[in-house]
Amino acid sequence: MRAYLCIFTIIVLGMTCKGIPAEDHPQDRYRTEDGLIIIDPLPVPDAWRNPAWSKVEERGFWGRANYVIRHFEGNISVHTEGEREKSSYPITMFNYFLGEHERVMAQLQKEDNQAETDHAWTKGIDYYWGFTIKGQMRKLFYFGPAMDEAYRQRMIDAGKIWTADDPRPSFELVSSLNSDRPQVRAYALSLLRQFRENIGKLDDDVIPGRVRDRYADQDLGDDYQLWSQWWKQYADQGWQTFEDIERLGNPLPHPLHGVGSGPVGARWDPSVRGMRVDARNTDNLRAMRDIAVYLMAEKTGNEVVRDLYRDKIQRFVVNLYRKHHGEWDSENYLHHTIAPYHNLYDFAQDEEVVALAKAALDYLYTAAAVKYYRGEAVAPTKRVGGGLNNFVWLYFADRPEPVERPYYDLLHSITSAYRPPMAAIELARGQFPRPAEMINSKPTYSFWLPGAGESPETWETVYYGKSFYLGSAVSRSPQGDVRAFEMRLDTPDGWARPFLANSRNNFNGMQRGDQIGQYRNLVIWLRKDDGARFRFQLPGEASLVREADVWFIDHGLTYLAIHPINLDPNAIAPLGKKDSGEVRFDARQTGGNYAGFAFEAADAEDYGDFADFRRRVLSDGGLDASGLDQGRLSLTSAQGHVLGYQHHDDDNRPQISRDGEVYDWDKHMDVYRPMDDNAPLSVGWGSGVMRIVTNNARFEQTVSEDGTVTFSAE
Repeated sequence: MRAYLCIFTIIVLGMTCKGIPAEDHPQDRYRTEDGLIIIDPLPVPDAWRNPAWSKVEERGFWGRANYVIRHFEGNISVHTEGEREKSSYPITMFNYFLGEHERVMAQLQKEDNQAETDHAWTKGIDYYWGFTIKGQMRKLFYFGPAMDEAYRQRMIDAGKIWTADDPRPSFELVSSLNSDRPQVRAYALSLLRQFRENIGKLDDDVIPGRVRDRYADQDLGDDYQLWSQWWKQYADQGWQTFEDIERLGNPLPHPLHGVGSGPVGARWDPSVRGMRVDARNTDNLRAMRDIAVYLMAEKTGNEVVRDLYRDKIQRFVVNLYRKHHGEWDSENYLHHTIAPYHNLYDFAQDEEVVALAKAALDYLYTAAAVKYYRGEAVAPTKRVGGGLNNFVWLYFADRPEPVERPYYDLLHSITSAYRPPMAAIELARGQFPRPAEMINSKPTYSFWLPGAGESPETWETVYYGKSFYLGSAVSRSPQGDVRAFEMRLDTPDGWARPFLANSRNNFNGMQRGDQIGQYRNLVIWLRKDDGARFRFQLPGEASLVREADVWFIDHGLTYLAIHPINLDPNAIAPLGKKDSGEVRFDARQTGGNYAGFAFEAADAEDYGDFADFRRRVLSDGGLDASGLDQGRLSLTSAQGHVLGYQHHDDDNRPQISRDGEVYDWDKHMDVYRPMDDNAPLSVGWGSGVMRIVTNNARFEQTVSEDGTVTFSAE
């Protein structure tokens, strides 16, 4: 096995490594080989490429890519109202590789609907909306040579105007006071002082929130700690409040709309937000904004803004390798964070920034791999929705059929030079020794705010059996946008069927009082209530046997033993009336002050047959509910492992013990912690190091505090 090692540090800041020659026309960047369209990306430095994939893997990639390209065939129409370029830009671009050069370029150069209003100050080019500027970057840097020269120059000139100053000044400029670049520190300080001056001129009844500037009579100088305290007084009031104060005090308001009408949260357009770029602060929109501003500032020579945004990008990547990120593993938005990093990787001129882009992509695809199981995105996940599996499938594959709805942002991946490390691919495909368990931590949503990132907010346990996936999460407080539980049961034809549950009407959200404990293949879910109702979903083809108030389920490769706890034991009856599809049923509380369920999942190959599993559970395992009135339970597996559980009234996390050893959530900080020798991934809290070990690959990457990236792969 050949080992690759890259330790690459650039001494001279601003060193460039590549450009986009005018003659490098996109029409010359694709070809047909053996019936497949093959697209050549723009070059990136060899030092920042992961080891090349095998010919078999690469051909599989292009087979899937061609399926995606042809899925969008004939859809050539760009819509320029607001942020409707979000999908219409990439969908239209796909058709360029199907020979529709003139029609595609005509659509990409359409005049924007707000060219004479919102975007007049940038020569009619929309550099405002986050989803639009993500597409604008690939449009300019990849398809630029195919544009009319006048339009291309207008985009560049507009970009120079747009990035002459920070288009989204915020209190986060406080973090830039720590920059190692004197010009960035000076620029950030000047904007922060203007913020304070502008806020100080506002009438008290105009300023939202409860707090006024406690430091109004104090010169903060350039002291990072003092400025952080100043920032924190506003941030602690909640995002809508502090962002509205940012809006009102904006030192660089929109040229047409000023500081906007407000309030923050009403609408996102410039007439309301008053910013020169989309001001939304979710991880995915921050990535779109920060990367687009960086690339245009680099392209047009606006060095101070370029360095300011380079620092923002560096902080995000450095934090990834220490704390993860706030919009963690989102099945709805993770791919929207990934796509702009393809732009940065493909188009940045500075090799140090290319390295940061690679590090971000490696990490984000690895995070997605943990939550990819047989072609589907699985929980736990923040900001539920959908789409992630339709995006990462391009690289991960591992499903019997192509995805039905390929994601439009795959345009960025298909035209990119980037390939994930094979260790991440094998992780996504479950190609590591199993069973395996990890307990992983997740930060608060906006952990970059002062004082918000000191410790995790959520912990997940993920367990990979030989025939199933099982994941659950606990958090300090309720989270309405988290799906906290999911199990997937393998089928012989390569799919995996869902087992879902929740105490709500759907399977998303963590309510106060819902507390899940997990130890490998054992789960206890209890809530303190007198009228609870749990909703379940199970595969219709599973067979059911009820013995001693236990729901025994045979799914072929996997067995389950579910113990309803103060829930109607007859509620599962619908499971025996279908032989396919999904079966949903509600189980209502029958008494007591706690209700829920406990279960053991087992690989069928570990038992003689289903009857043997049932016998072992009833004789050797089972649920001890003698302490239920106090919220105390224990669940013993058929193989002798014991999950102890104590429901907490003053914390949304239960106390659990694993074979008698109490697990202390507060002492668990690691982002990815292996709980056995088989677990494939580790990232320590604050470590800056990610390690992946799978059946046939190893990968290790380090991002230092100063943004230096080193990696090794074999």
